[in-house]
This record gives sequence, structure tokens and C-alpha cells, in this order.
Amino acid sequence: MAKVKTTILRNSTRLHKWLGWTGGIALLFFAISGITHPLMTWTGPKAASFFPPQVKVSSEHAAQIPKILQQYKIDRAIMAKIIPSKEGPLLQVTQSNDDQRRYFTLSTAEEKLNYDKKQAIWLARYYSGLKTTPIKSVSFQTEFSSAYPWVNRLLPVYRVEFDTPDNRTTFIYTELGALAGMTNNWKTSVQSVFRALHSWTWLDDFEYARIFLMMMLLLSLLGMTITGIALIFMIKKRSIPDGKRKWHRVLSFAVWVPLFFFTASGIYHLLQYSFGDNHRGLKLGDPIDLSAARFGDDFSWLEEFEGRSFNSLAVVEGKSSTQSNVQLLYRISIPKGKAGVAVSRSKRFKGMATEKQAFYYDALTGKKAQLNDKDMALYVAENHLGFSKDQLVQTKLVTHFGPHYDFRNKRLPVWRLDFNTPKGDKLFIDPATGMLVDRLVNLERYEGYSFSFLHKWNFLVPLMGREKRDIVISVLLIAAISFSVIGFLMLTKRRRRT
Repeated sequence: MAKVKTTILRNSTRLHKWLGWTGGIALLFFAISGITHPLMTWTGPKAASFFPPQVKVSSEHAAQIPKILQQYKIDRAIMAKIIPSKEGPLLQVTQSNDDQRRYFTLSTAEEKLNYDKKQAIWLARYYSGLKTTPIKSVSFQTEFSSAYPWVNRLLPVYRVEFDTPDNRTTFIYTELGALAGMTNNWKTSVQSVFRALHSWTWLDDFEYARIFLMMMLLLSLLGMTITGIALIFMIKKRSIPDGKRKWHRVLSFAVWVPLFFFTASGIYHLLQYSFGDNHRGLKLGDPIDLSAARFGDDFSWLEEFEGRSFNSLAVVEGKSSTQSNVQLLYRISIPKGKAGVAVSRSKRFKGMATEKQAFYYDALTGKKAQLNDKDMALYVAENHLGFSKDQLVQTKLVTHFGPHYDFRNKRLPVWRLDFNTPKGDKLFIDPATGMLVDRLVNLERYEGYSFSFLHKWNFLVPLMGREKRDIVISVLLIAAISFSVIGFLMLTKRRRRT
């Protein structure tokens, strides 16, 4: 037994020193960039308004919807809804996700040409709180970028840059009237460091080279960590006169568990996202039939909502589980909070629903429809996404972010539908738009658990909150950086001796 222990100790010592340079460099890269993430999160610009703007809709407004659609020969569209704007309630029509939205004045039925850009500017001022600040530039963005990376999910967006000393910039998704992202010079710079050192996005055009180099560094770091663990438990406690070696050993007790978790989950994350099937991301619903025959002229049902504010009044298509015929419906979205109110970062990251409840009315008869958001989510899953109701395992209303559905998805509330499929599909559907917000399968779910609990340490959030969790991780990463620097000094001293 003693001989085996001696062999393991000798091989671990030799391999630990051999991996010291590459593993140490990897540790510096990933630890320094890891600290930038909470730094960027907590010091970046904050929205002045959390809840979306609201609108009051009269029966006269709603009566204009079928008339405008018929006048402009719009018999199919992904979405048609009355929304708030700078000029009051407007009809917004989405015919393609990749194109600009169309807008119509409800009082005159006039189309407001090229108004999507103006709507984006109005929303940018609303969310940023910069009501009178000059606009430096506005662009329609159809691809992700360093300032607006993939984690933001929503595309296309308008990039609205204000003429401020910090170049305050908002990204607006007009389909939802949503703030998709906000940045400034500071946040963009810190984010660039994170993406360059942590994700190596500067090698995006050479994907296999990026994966190979990152894997070599991660495996070196993992090997250095494992051999270091062996040395911790096999070398007897003794007095160490050399200050660098003493501190290297002391710090090793603090960082070996976090380093192992960070590195192992990082490797899993890299491999899954590089070679696994990616089912994540948004998908708008299919176009629906908006022909005149599907609309009636009874809008008296709106009278009971007189004076109330809506998030929107949308035209949607669906049916309940007890129906055989598909209905064209008006959906009233009742807001959860007051427009223009800001919330704390911790509440924003935890997630807050922007909708309190919804009401449905038959577009042909004007009668209240016997269905709800759960029915609508099931309809989307079956008729637009091809899932079978027979495979449905459970349904759940999601009102806060968590391991399965995190902050990157933006939308709350959504309905989660679990299906007993070979891949173990979990669908997250926004009934307000018929949008598939996210799709999670087993392989991605397992990787998500690994990344959430071992890489981001989200298991600490219920115990101490997100901000204190970030402080704990940052302290550990600073200790790891110090550990790495001391290791380099020890290797340099050893090389001089030889």
C-alpha cells in the first residue's frame, strides 16, 4: 500500500509541475474573465422602467381591427394587436419576424409608414428614462454582436444609441414592446473582456480551433486540479519555511473544490454547446387566418373594461381541450404592475411577471370564450409545434426564473409543458403571442443543472441572495488568481535552479 501511495505521489508531483504553466495560464484567463461577469452585471446601466407601457382600448378602437385588415388586404399575419405608442393606441401587424412591423392609426385607418423605428425610439426613451436626450444613432440589428450577444435571445432588435458621455445604448424588440438589453461604454468593455477570455469569441470564425484550444487549456487546468488534490491529501502536514510554498498550500485548501467544479462544468458546457443539438431559442407562431369572415361586429364586451389599462389587445387563434373547432379570438392582457416603475436588480434577476391575467372573447360572436392561457399553450404545442396531447406529462405556470427557465429568456409569465418524448421535451410557451420562448430537452437539461449549480453556484442564491453569491465567487476567484501567480513564481524559481 505504501508503495502504491509513493508511486501516486511521485507521478502526481511530476504531472502537477508539468501542467503548471498551461493550467496556470488557463486559470488566469478563466478566473479574471469570471470576475468580470458579476462586475458587468451589477455595475452596468439599469432600466428606469421595468413593466412595459400600457394602453387603454375602447370598443371603437377594437372595431377598427377587422376594417383595417380588410382595407389593406392583410388576410394572414403572425400577430395583430393594439399596442401603446407615443401617439396613443395603434394597430401593430407582424407578417414576418425578420421584417419591420407595420402600424396603423385606429382613428383614420392610415398606415404609418416606417414607424417601427419611431416606436423603437419611444420605447428606448421609456425604458432608459432619457426622455429628452438626443439620439446619436438607430440601426436595425438582425444578428447578435459583442455588445448584444446570443444570451439576449431576441432578434431582430433596434439598437438605439443616446448622445451621452457613456454612450448609453438600448436594444428594443418592438414585437413585444420589450427592452431586450441595455449597455454603455463600461459594460461593453467589460463584456468584451469576458467574451475574449472566457468564451474566446475572437475565434468564432474558426470554431474547431476555438474548441481545440479551449479544451487543451481546460484539460490542463482539470489535470492540474486533480493532481493538486492528490498532493493535498497525500503530503503530510508539516512546517514549510518557504513563504510562497506555504501560501500556495494554504490557498489550495480553499480553491481546489471550486476549481474542480468550475472546470468540469465548463468542459461539459463547451462540449454540449459545440457538438450537441441546440433546441434553445425563440420561435414565433405560424401566420393565422385573418379573413373578414372570421370577424363579427359586436364589441360591447369591451365596455366592462372601460377605463382599465391593458398591456395589449391581440388577435390570436386557439381552442380549448373540449372543442373541435379553432376560434379566432381577442385576447386582453391585464398588466401585473404599474407602467414606468423600476425594480431592483435582484428582483429583475429573480423574475417578475408582467401580466396579471388574460381574458378571451370570440372574434366572430363577441361572447366570452371558454378557454384560458393553459388551453392556448396546449394549442400552440399541438398545432404549431407538432407535439401530442397524449404524451403530455404535466403543465405549470412559470412566474419566476429558475434552473430550467432562466433570466436570458426575458418573458414572464409563460406556461411550461412537459412531454414524455424520447428527448424529454419541456416547452415554455408565451400564450400572449403564441411564441415558443424556449425548448429544453434532457441533454440540455442535465448540462443546465451542471452549469447552474457547479459553474454559477446558483444553489447559494436561496441561502444568501444573488449579490452575496457573486461576492463569494469573486473572492474565491481572486484567491485562485493569487494561487496561480504564486505557482508561477515557484515554477520560475525551480527553473532557475535547474
